[in-house]
Amino acid sequence: MAPIKTDKMPGYPVRLPLLLLALNLTGVASVMAAEVQIKPAVTASGYGFWLRQDETGGGLDKGLAALLSPTLGINATGKQLSSALSLKNESVWYDDSQRSHKSLSSYNWRSQLTALDERFRVGLSASSAHRIRNSQAGVFSDIITGSDNLSKTSSLGANLGLSTGASADVYSRLGLDYRRLRSDTPELDDGIGNFANDAYTTTLAMGSADRQSALFWQASGSYRKTDRESGESFTAKQAAATGGVPLYRNLSAIVRGSYDNNEAGRSYNNEFVSYGAGLEYKIGRASRISVSRNRAVITSNSSPDLEVRETYTAAEVFLAPSRRTSLSYTLDRRYTGRTAVMQGSYQLRFLSLRLSLSDTVQTLSTLDEVTEDLGIFVCPDTAAQFSDCFRPPTNNYQLQTGESFRQLFGTELELSEQIINRRSASFAAGYNRNRLALNLLVSRSEDDYVESGRQSERDTISLQSSWRLTPHASLLLNARYYDIDYGTEQRADKNLSLEGGIKYQLNSRADVSAMFRRIERDSTLASRDISEDRVWLSLSQRF
Repeated sequence: MAPIKTDKMPGYPVRLPLLLLALNLTGVASVMAAEVQIKPAVTASGYGFWLRQDETGGGLDKGLAALLSPTLGINATGKQLSSALSLKNESVWYDDSQRSHKSLSSYNWRSQLTALDERFRVGLSASSAHRIRNSQAGVFSDIITGSDNLSKTSSLGANLGLSTGASADVYSRLGLDYRRLRSDTPELDDGIGNFANDAYTTTLAMGSADRQSALFWQASGSYRKTDRESGESFTAKQAAATGGVPLYRNLSAIVRGSYDNNEAGRSYNNEFVSYGAGLEYKIGRASRISVSRNRAVITSNSSPDLEVRETYTAAEVFLAPSRRTSLSYTLDRRYTGRTAVMQGSYQLRFLSLRLSLSDTVQTLSTLDEVTEDLGIFVCPDTAAQFSDCFRPPTNNYQLQTGESFRQLFGTELELSEQIINRRSASFAAGYNRNRLALNLLVSRSEDDYVESGRQSERDTISLQSSWRLTPHASLLLNARYYDIDYGTEQRADKNLSLEGGIKYQLNSRADVSAMFRRIERDSTLASRDISEDRVWLSLSQRF
């Protein structure tokens, strides 16, 4: 890995991780008293595949493959320190000489230390995996038939958090985060090249702990900087403040202001400042609705010497009629135009619904981990993929031996240093009752590449399902669909993957599965069409 840069922000990239490492070492005593679990496992699989790529002449490429995948999970859980390490290796062999033996390794480590009743948090993380970073190469590429499209991507991270106690009348939260990401060119060049980015984030929030109090104030701000190799550093600064005084019963007068600045040298520099006043109506102890009239001053890179002044209406809604239901919606403005942000959730014992709407400007390298928040799942410690996890059937689900709760996220298909303005909407639903478990995700994203002028649109549908036939046998069916329009590149791809089979538990430590998969890519460029059929048998053994 390339040395960490220190020229643009002297000392900060190096000193923060070293400081956090030293603080984590103070938890060694806690580790000695913590519960440590070491869980090795191995999976052996035999594959048969039939692949057809029009780009290589359209002939049928068929063969057999054997895959051996050992994994090791080490978890330590104590009163103040928790740490989890996952190691995995995948090695594949083929029955002919046209394909060579491949071996890919990955790891994921996260550690967190808390103190002062969790008012102090410090964490370290490191990961490495092989992934797609250009969806045009094939969104379903894997080690069996598409390892040439996979890029080795590694990251190191450190974070520090400070906050006031839960009972404080005035809250304050400070967060510092550093992350270094490095991505290498795959065997088949995807046109992106090797790159390494350093990302720094500082967030601060403070104000009245009870927004429902008669007199309240709240303020927040963030500073984000990404050092890029193939372009100038991208800096994002944001701040917002709101205050209110009572007028009559549940009605308050409010004043608000905001600041938003995104800069990447002379090629991209935009600033938005707004201030205004309005009314807020409180509903019960948690819900509220506010409307304000605002003045805005906008400076954009298209006209750096011209200030645009506008008057607009903004609204904010927060509804929490019960502990199981919440909805937040904000309608505002920034230099890109009207923006809307929404977060909603509905939880029952066997059903969960999540709705999200967002608008963000960031580099793709900082969006590599999160696209869609899928919610809380129960996963075995050796889980290697999404289909290994399931939604808890009740809110009071008791974890079994070898299980843990995980917040799962969709995986971003693109990875580069380019700056994008992304507008996205997603809906996720989970159902788990009796013998049936279903997870559905529907999303749409629109990306504007602000430096190159390129645009793309993506519609996604993902379904994971499991039907328990007997106490030891389950029927699995997973489907994924991506409809991607690459805009100015005069190309659109429809990508479909259908996977299913039967999984049978031999005993508490072993299971066997028989699976099939069909993938298709139908492109407006006929030479980019792909189809593949695959069947395989797998045996997994946990020790």
